[in-house]
Amino acid sequence: MVPIDTAAPLHFLSRAFEPTDCAAIFLKSYETKSVVQRVGSVSWFQSPPFQRWLRAMNARKFNIFVSVNAIAPGRRSRTRDAIAAVRHVFLDADDDGTAVLERVKARADLPDPSYVLHSSPNHVHIFWRVAGFQHALVEQLQRQLARELRTDPAATPVTQTTRLAGFFNHKRTPPHLVTVEYRDIDTRYTPEDFPAVNSAFQSEQAPRSNVPQFQGAVSDRVRRYLDSVPPAVAGQHGDIHTFRLCCRLVRGFALSEAQALEVLSDWNARCQPPWSVDELRDKLRRAAQYGREPVGGLL
Repeated sequence: MVPIDTAAPLHFLSRAFEPTDCAAIFLKSYETKSVVQRVGSVSWFQSPPFQRWLRAMNARKFNIFVSVNAIAPGRRSRTRDAIAAVRHVFLDADDDGTAVLERVKARADLPDPSYVLHSSPNHVHIFWRVAGFQHALVEQLQRQLARELRTDPAATPVTQTTRLAGFFNHKRTPPHLVTVEYRDIDTRYTPEDFPAVNSAFQSEQAPRSNVPQFQGAVSDRVRRYLDSVPPAVAGQHGDIHTFRLCCRLVRGFALSEAQALEVLSDWNARCQPPWSVDELRDKLRRAAQYGREPVGGLL
């Protein structure tokens, strides 16, 4: 039996947020597809009753996530416009986390991460505590770093979540206890501590040039289409809605998985709650395999 540190989530929340911050806690069961979200003060999340509830839900194989950035008081979702303050520059290394950390260490233009969260074997989330970032700038920087360091390019919206330390990741068997390696937790970095954002990344949407054969008229049509699609909302057939959208992308528009993930980033940020990158990948793969829409039918 892996020993559980009940203080771990309290310590993480204290370091990741300001005492008066609000945040979002998101719970998801991969077995039942059930989701629960709570938005409130960090102090409420740290309270014994709330922690007991999280423990009980985690024991029922719900995965526990928390927003990477602070939510505005009074909001009930973590949509982009609900983000009150950027607290982190964040990267998700979902493949070969050890190698990614070595690449970060080798970069003279990057400060040492504030902490590294180990969500499963060789899968890490990298955090820099920051101040002075606006939404667009942190997303641009995260997209650039994801490209350069070969981390997940879809995990770059300001609405991103991370797993909460001290709880079990039930995505695979056996479950893995989420832990954090704290480094320089006292420094708050500013935009001047990071490399300047290249002009290719200075747009609200992810750069198109990094997706081969996806540009021009087709790219514009897909993005205009996504702008018109309502977001998925939990409890309102969001799963079916998202699957149908994925069918449109990988079959109707004949996009590759990488292309679809890129263009879904902004749409996903509007969902309540947003899907994880792994969930979107799964839906895209099932859409490609089981969807009935003719491939290329919308071209």
